[in-house]
Amino acid sequence: MFTGIIQATARILRVVPSGGVRKVSIQRPAAFSELREGASIACDGICLTVTGFNQASFEVEVMAETLAKSTAGAWNTNTLLNLEPALKLGERLDGHWVQGHIDRVTKLLETSTKADTTRLRFSLDSRDRELLVPQGSIAVNGVSLTVSELDPSSFCVALISHTLKHTNLSQLVPGAAVNLEYDVLGKYVRALHQSGSLSLESLHEKGF
Repeated sequence: MFTGIIQATARILRVVPSGGVRKVSIQRPAAFSELREGASIACDGICLTVTGFNQASFEVEVMAETLAKSTAGAWNTNTLLNLEPALKLGERLDGHWVQGHIDRVTKLLETSTKADTTRLRFSLDSRDRELLVPQGSIAVNGVSLTVSELDPSSFCVALISHTLKHTNLSQLVPGAAVNLEYDVLGKYVRALHQSGSLSLESLHEKGF
């Protein structure tokens, strides 16, 4: 489990195909002093397991399904990744609940600046429209962000200077692909609604 608060960025040192998976070696940030084999790290929002490490780098293994369903399939040497170690029990939840399970890859449509604030607009798959609400949470490349604008085919997020400085979102150009993870609460609500377990009538019966 993660929060979408990026702890560091680091570049990929090496990508080695191995059967149907890829072994990826990533620079080890100085702040990642508590690495251990089996630990979970979100890499551009993808929950991956540390399979080995030394003072300079750590290694993760990316399976075929993840390669197909995320931007990991396009990772190469020197790709800059957003990194976040798993949340420790008892720490502050400064972002929102992020599982590290990518729901969709989408593309940046445009970048704009309004009142000294950078705004990014992304394409929105029509199948996912009901998973977003204005001022709701979304993880983009693992970064916890707030939906500032929403329409049927796109959504917009606004970035503060700290986010621009400490994540790879500042390097995105129109057409760039990003990983999306929708708020897990919204996914559960949709599942309940689709199953018929959630309706206005059932909520009223329960006192809501």
